[in-house]
Amino acid sequence: MKFATAAAVLAATSSISSTGAFTLSKQRFSPDINVYERRKQQQNNGYYSRTALHMSTLESKSVGTSTGFSSQDGLSSAAWDDLVNGSAETASKNAARTYMNKFKGDTAAHIIYSKLLEHGVEVVNGYSGGAILPLLDQFHHSHPRHGENKRIRWITNSNESSAGHVAEGIAKSSTEPDGRLAAGIVVATSGPGATNLVTPITDAMCDGVPLIVLCGQAATTAPVDAFQSCPAVDIMKPCSKWSYQIKSAAEVPFAMDYAFYVARQGRPGPVFIDLPKDLQIQQLTDEVIDNFLNGLGSYTHDESYNLDHDKEFVRLIPDTTAIHLGRVKEGLSFVVDGEGELKHVESGHDAYHLDHHATNTIYGGVDYDKIYDEDDTRKTGKLGAPDGLMAEMMEKIRNAKRPFIIAGQGANDAAKELMEFAESLQIPVATTLHALGTFDERHPLATNMLGMHGHATPNYLIQECDLLLCIGSRFDDRITGRPSDFIPAARQASKEGRGGVIHVDCRFSENAKQIKPDYFVHSTGKTFLRSVNDAIRANPPKDTARTKEWISKKLELEKEYPIKITRYNPEKYTIEDEDGNMKEVTRTKMCCQGIIHEMNRQLLESGKIDDAIFSTGVGIHQMAAAQLITWTQPRQMLSSGSLGTMGVSLGYCMGSKLANPTKICISVDGDGSFNMTFTELKTIGEEKIPVKLLILDNESQMMVEYWQRLFHDERYIAVRNKSPKYTTLASAFGIKSIYCESEEELPEKMREFLEDYDDEPVLFHVRIERTPCLPMVAPGQPLDNMILVDEDFEVDKSAAPS
Repeated sequence: MKFATAAAVLAATSSISSTGAFTLSKQRFSPDINVYERRKQQQNNGYYSRTALHMSTLESKSVGTSTGFSSQDGLSSAAWDDLVNGSAETASKNAARTYMNKFKGDTAAHIIYSKLLEHGVEVVNGYSGGAILPLLDQFHHSHPRHGENKRIRWITNSNESSAGHVAEGIAKSSTEPDGRLAAGIVVATSGPGATNLVTPITDAMCDGVPLIVLCGQAATTAPVDAFQSCPAVDIMKPCSKWSYQIKSAAEVPFAMDYAFYVARQGRPGPVFIDLPKDLQIQQLTDEVIDNFLNGLGSYTHDESYNLDHDKEFVRLIPDTTAIHLGRVKEGLSFVVDGEGELKHVESGHDAYHLDHHATNTIYGGVDYDKIYDEDDTRKTGKLGAPDGLMAEMMEKIRNAKRPFIIAGQGANDAAKELMEFAESLQIPVATTLHALGTFDERHPLATNMLGMHGHATPNYLIQECDLLLCIGSRFDDRITGRPSDFIPAARQASKEGRGGVIHVDCRFSENAKQIKPDYFVHSTGKTFLRSVNDAIRANPPKDTARTKEWISKKLELEKEYPIKITRYNPEKYTIEDEDGNMKEVTRTKMCCQGIIHEMNRQLLESGKIDDAIFSTGVGIHQMAAAQLITWTQPRQMLSSGSLGTMGVSLGYCMGSKLANPTKICISVDGDGSFNMTFTELKTIGEEKIPVKLLILDNESQMMVEYWQRLFHDERYIAVRNKSPKYTTLASAFGIKSIYCESEEELPEKMREFLEDYDDEPVLFHVRIERTPCLPMVAPGQPLDNMILVDEDFEVDKSAAPS
């Protein structure tokens, strides 16, 4: 099942500008389908708190219009009759009963599996354990539930953490028909099974990856501190979008649908569901349903009541047919439609709702602490309107002489629209780590990745631009450098009324969080780009050559500051050949950048670059890959950005291949990262997942080693590795392998790696020298103050990197 989202409904207490824009209001909003006149009287009498933001408003006339459903195609006929007869609570409960009745007679474990199928899940990763056995049993190929029905592929990983990273790889590289990322699924047991998943859950939270983690838990009847019990919900709460323990089998359908919705909507992220073992085998009977419905609390105007009942997951909204799911201040409203399925109702203007539903509104710039304030003087406008803030913003875009685009992860589903926009106004485009490939780097307007280890060209250009358009990026510190020195020319242009910053993000909470914009557009990157493209087509710029000098500047910088690759002189060695004879050979050492450059060259020349997906660990190899691979497709680069998790590359690569079997999936990994998770070679060998694993081995954590050189007087500690023979390791798991240690051998062995093993996994172990990754913006420095060459110089040692 995929959610059908009802049309957005603006609250009666919010205000509409002349351009039809949505304006924040601090007033309390009444629930979704108001059928009582007394509710209006209570509102008029100030019955509701004027400071709370989290109730929604739909007038009675909205039924069948604004919400997108009616008595015929929305509510069930019985629920509609109850509503018309004045019993909204009965209507809500009857609708909920209809929803649960589809699963009557099933156990909670059975329902979970059914919901995974409903949501299109094809692969689940995980690890076994006693507390999760009832759910695990549902995946067995001979379970009586299957028959001739479709089955979900189960993959047993070497540990729970790796299972999480594989699921992330599936999610990062999969797009559903609705354009959103698919959710990766992990199943594990209680105690250490759950705690081993803290890292992948946090990684998913930091990078916006939809993940649903289902873990067993000690039975509700177990004594305190029972075997393998732990406070998993509390542990996961700070690092997930929603963390909850099931209280009854009756909650499971709601919990699963809500989990998929929350994980994939707004900025995606992980959801954690704790499953006590006894409730996994609880059967959904009429008695269980009755007890559940009779025990439902309310989501009311009384804020203290709501907070006292914050642990209740499902609540009725008084005088409506809507159901509130989630926590008090972090929950959403749903109704059950005539098909007995949950339908989300966009209903609320609190921070949580605004982070999950883009209002397509343009806001004038304010400081971060004022973004939720009600201010009659604050400018707002509707995206796509012919006048107002939209027209004002478009004038700045059309007239800018040095415009610059940052495309972030939020633009990944809008590559076509981004290309049209950039070409129509001749605007250079830079991408963030998670947006590599969103703008094809073969295009002359591409400036490639910017930031701490970005290309010099975008770092210099952005500092000189007069208008910055940041589309779907949150101004992470790795791309801004020292914030006070970021985009000085655009700030000056803003003061002079001829430029500034336009920030587009689907999360309202990102408005002015890092950088104060002149215009904040609360929308998706795709919707924004479509709107501005429509406006440009309707009124093309008169001065088509206004950015000509700006583009010339870009070309000059690219010529002056290319990414440099260390080259070594050939050396002669005397070796013993296979016949025992001594002979002299020439060998040339290699660096990380040189290996990646050769791989990229061969993929480009063979025409296979568009069909490749790359994953990386964290370190020099990660940044060199970002710099030197020619990125051509959205979501082509899978890497841990915000958390910087070493060891993820192998799991990400496996997940991408499972989700994209026709793609060439290549893990570009360093020995330090690979050493953390190479136990997944077991899974690759068992499941015969045909991935390509490139290990760049310098027996070092070179990125940290370089920092110790710069900031700690070359006192090297905990940065050297004693690497195993990776070819022997691969052989132990039945995986083909290749070894290379000289530049002379590289082209042919790289060709073999890329072309000769399409249907089986292969590992390519390459021995390299220790070289830093440059350019690099030292911590605490402006973005255009880059280290460009590997030489000694003074640094601010108080600003050591993290």
